[in-house]
Formats: sequence, structure tokens, C-alpha cells
Amino acid sequence: MVRRQGQGRADDRAGAVVTGRLVIVADDLTGAADAAAAFGPFAEVALDASAALPGAEVVAVDTDSRHRGAAFAAKAVTAAVRAAAAAGFPLYKKIDSTLRGNIAAEIGAALHELSATALLAPAFPGTGRTVTGGVLRVGGAPRGDLRELFAGTGLPTALIPLETVRKGPSEVVGAHRAAGVAVVCADAETDADLQILNAAAATLGPQVLLVGSAGLTRVAARARGAGPRPFPPAPDGAVLTVLGSYSALAAEQRAALMASGEVTAVPLAAPFGLAERNRAAAMLAATDGDTLLVPDPGAPVERARAADVADALAAVAARCLSANRERLCGLILTGGETARAVLLAAGVTGFDVLGEVEPGVVRASVPALGGLPLITKAGAFGGPGTLEHARRSLHERAVHPTATH
Repeated sequence: MVRRQGQGRADDRAGAVVTGRLVIVADDLTGAADAAAAFGPFAEVALDASAALPGAEVVAVDTDSRHRGAAFAAKAVTAAVRAAAAAGFPLYKKIDSTLRGNIAAEIGAALHELSATALLAPAFPGTGRTVTGGVLRVGGAPRGDLRELFAGTGLPTALIPLETVRKGPSEVVGAHRAAGVAVVCADAETDADLQILNAAAATLGPQVLLVGSAGLTRVAARARGAGPRPFPPAPDGAVLTVLGSYSALAAEQRAALMASGEVTAVPLAAPFGLAERNRAAAMLAATDGDTLLVPDPGAPVERARAADVADALAAVAARCLSANRERLCGLILTGGETARAVLLAAGVTGFDVLGEVEPGVVRASVPALGGLPLITKAGAFGGPGTLEHARRSLHERAVHPTATH
């Protein structure tokens, strides 16, 4: 993690990490929350990358750049990195664990701003993401070669293979220094591998930016002594779930949620205009109990229109939050674009992280909404029963977060 001279400490043992404040720069909202979750009540998520950094020990900033053009992404990351570095805070660059987004452009921008090199390790073993031979695998299936992300970018790369990683932090440090390139990719299959890489990054010093998924932040949190704490009980009321992801897994999660027999679906019909929004808002207002706001499953949406649909969902959800806040005991948001759109439409610019319900499923509290309990997750995270598990957790009187593994 990049840091100013004189901050924190480093040694050559697995688990070493910079102490003090940490800024995580992420390219979407659920990714920011996921990366911060392991730090529990010490962390906040900020939706406005241009605003002053909150005062929490760990701040995850969403640059909202994953689905934008490369030029926009580079500019957004440069601004976020510049603000954090100027304040002297350690930095971690969060990327998607399945390699979506403008990864090369964002890493390049950060390295240019910091005059640094990178140690790239996107493995997230707790969710089935591993890297061997420089290839990211999801559930064992190859997803992409890390080095190919930088082809034609002018950022030379090298690989530290698994056998070198497992020789310990000193070997990783030596391999990184010997490589002499902008981006050094590292294999990792287990959390123990990530612990070695985290320790090596601390030893490498302030000119190496650690880049990865939420897998590495979990290692960093454990090294800091952060651990799960019981969630405060949610108030009585209903849970509003807004599902904006179009992944196959999200469809399975929606089906499992509805199979409980305790949730009323409120479909937002195409073409998602004012009339359709008014109709959905009226249905939400007239429904007692838990509800699911979702685009009409019978009206498939092209990727190019996904942002428009997210805005439509957000407008309806914000009306519900404004008119029916006292009836709600929790809010579940699935999909980074949807989560961001809903919160901004409701006037929210940040929230306090509490921990995880399960890996990648983040429990938080929203001060701008009177402390309303919030759960966010990426569309591709979890199993078929994840949304139902999240919903039930908001009705439980005492809930213990998932331990960070």
C-alpha cells in the first residue's frame, strides 16, 4: 500500500500492514463496500470522490468509473488518488475480482500520479477467485490473463509465480525489485498467499501500490486486528429489496427470495418512464410487508440501457424511502450501478460499514436515512439463497457478522 514516509511500519512477516488511516479507491459502489467490509465499524464508504474524505479510519471511495470510458476512469482515479496522497493517507486500489472495468487505465493513472509501481493480486479465495500462472480463475474456470490487460498500454508487466510467493515475503520483495517493471502480477490461491503478498508490499515501501480485490483487504484487516462484531438489531418493519443486476445468479436469487412466500414483487415495467414509475411507486406504497422492486423480468434490457433502468429503479425507491421510511427496517441493494443510483436519489453520499452477512454481502448503516440498516452486494456474489439470507438477517434481533477468512 502506498504511504508517505514515516507512516506505519513494515516487517518481513506475513500479516504485516501499514497502521493508521487507509483510503481504498474502488471503481463501483458495491466493490467499495465489499473492500471496506472486513474493517467493520472502522470503515465508511464515500460516494463522492471529489468531496473531503470522511474521518473514519478506513474510507472506501467510489469513483463510479467501472462502466465509463477509459479517459473518464483515468481522470476520476487521478483525482481520488491525488486527494488521498496529498493528505498523506495510505492507498489501496480496488479492482473487480472478475477483471471488469478500466483496470489498465485506472492503474496507469494511479501509478503516474504517485510515481509508483504496482503489485497486482486480484485473488479472492473466499469467493472462488484465484490466480495461477498469471491467469484469473473463477470457480476454477479461466477468466483472463492479468498481463494481457496491459497489452498496448505502455505499462510493462512481470509475473511472480505461486512457487515464489510461497517462499515468503522476502522472496516476493526480491522478485518485485528484480522485475523492474510498472506492474508486477502475483499468483495467489489462498488467504495465506495473500498474507505473504500483503507483508511484501509493506516491506517494499512507499513507491509500491498494492492493487487487488476485496481478498487483500481482508488480509489487511486481520493484520490490523479488525474482527467481526455483532450487528445492532434492526427495528421492526419491512425490508425493501431493489434488484438491478441482470446476472443469471441474480435471477436465481430473486426466485429463492420469492419462494419464501413472504415477499411481494413490484415489477417496474418497460419502457420505465414516468407512468411506469408512478405505477410501481403506488404498488410499493400500498403493500404491507417485505417488497422486491425489480425491472420486469419479461422485458430484457440491453447493456446500453442499464444505467437508464438503474435511474428508474432509483427514482421509485427514493419515493418509497421518503414516503414510507418509518415503515422500513432495512434496505437491500443489489448491483453497483443500482445501489449508487438509489442512494444518490435518496440524498445519500456515504454510509457506515458494519461488517458482512456473508462474503461479499455487506451490512451498513445510513446516517442520512436515520440510521436505516443497509445491505449491499454485487450482482455476481453469493449463492441462490443469498438475498433471502440477507432479508432474514434484517429481521433478526441479534445478528453476528461473518468472520473474515
